[in-house]
Amino acid sequence: MFKIVRQVFGVRNVAVISFTSSLYQVFNQLWQLWWSLYLLNILNAPITVVGLLSTIQSSSQILFQLPGGILADRIGRKKVIVLGTTLRIVGPVLLFLAPTWEWVIPGMIFNAFSSLYMPAFNAIIADSLPHERRGAAYGAYRTITSIPNIVMPIVSGIYIDAMGLEKGVKTGLLLYIGAAVVAMILRALLLKETLVSEGEARSSMKEVLGYDARNLLSKFRGTLLAMLVVACISGFTMRMVYPYLVIYGVEVVGLSKSQWGALQTIATGIATAFYLIGGVISDRIGRLPNILLARSILPIEALGLVFLRGYNQLSILFVILGIGGGFGGGGIRGGGGMGGPSWQALIADIVPRGDRGKVMGLMGTMTGLINLPAPLIGAYIWQSLGPETLLLLGSGLGFTVTPLILLFVKEPGDKQT
Repeated sequence: MFKIVRQVFGVRNVAVISFTSSLYQVFNQLWQLWWSLYLLNILNAPITVVGLLSTIQSSSQILFQLPGGILADRIGRKKVIVLGTTLRIVGPVLLFLAPTWEWVIPGMIFNAFSSLYMPAFNAIIADSLPHERRGAAYGAYRTITSIPNIVMPIVSGIYIDAMGLEKGVKTGLLLYIGAAVVAMILRALLLKETLVSEGEARSSMKEVLGYDARNLLSKFRGTLLAMLVVACISGFTMRMVYPYLVIYGVEVVGLSKSQWGALQTIATGIATAFYLIGGVISDRIGRLPNILLARSILPIEALGLVFLRGYNQLSILFVILGIGGGFGGGGIRGGGGMGGPSWQALIADIVPRGDRGKVMGLMGTMTGLINLPAPLIGAYIWQSLGPETLLLLGSGLGFTVTPLILLFVKEPGDKQT
């Protein structure tokens, strides 16, 4: 394992991306974990508005995923990453200054605008790594960038209990802004372009404007189409339920903020321990077993919050969630609807280098469009049918991806499982 980690982080691009992402994560947990509560209790946003604001952010993100992917394949990965990181500074500044929930909207739009670098972000990692080490590399990257998440949720809970919700979130935003500035400078100075160095940058304006869109859409068949459907379902479930989990845990279950933070630490710590192991396994026996395991375990989070009571019982649940997320199939702790080391490695195995940015961007856009109404639907179900119904429906929807993976997701070459 040590040899693999040394080889992976001997690649400068991976080392720079990992360090700067870890820097983000240290301070991100000081405010984002409590953002729904901050909107609800400090900015006096109704629960429907919490869902509406999440919808605004989601709708803004879908506008920039595909353009970001096209730019990544046109002008190179590094320029798009530096641009997106710079934009990521503006959003938190506006969130910090917002006196009421209405003023949060511009900040969330800028946060979403910065997401245009995500296709370039994933592509530069895939470009920088050999195929035979891709799963382990994604696992090592996820391990390093998740180390802050092991301790920061419980630190954040204690910090919020001590400072208070308003002061704690605002201080966290200031620290996060400082980390974003440092990350932008380091990425601008140290990242090495991968696409231009291979002579693959696209110069045709027609391609930049999506001239070969039909060819791009034709790539979404077979496994890639099945992965898109799974990503849409998983992402919809996450966006429908996740904004309300902290509210449910604190205000319905009765956990303190420190206890909720400790549960996040348990899940993240276990997941981090399994990221590299899962990546190595995916290189040895294939990506599919990890994806299937993770996607089948992660929907039990909402289910467990409904039926389990007390911190001790929930601790066992979050250990199981950590194992599922660690094997890298995606989900909330495995990287979102389209995340996870094994998931990203399988996409990189299937898609040629020159098309990775566009394909990842198009997947982000299409998933975002499908998921657009999810937070509002979650808010409606919470208010009209009750919080328990929302969590149970979300869990049931999450489990529907298991048969889809079994039937339709296949691995290329000799690693079919």
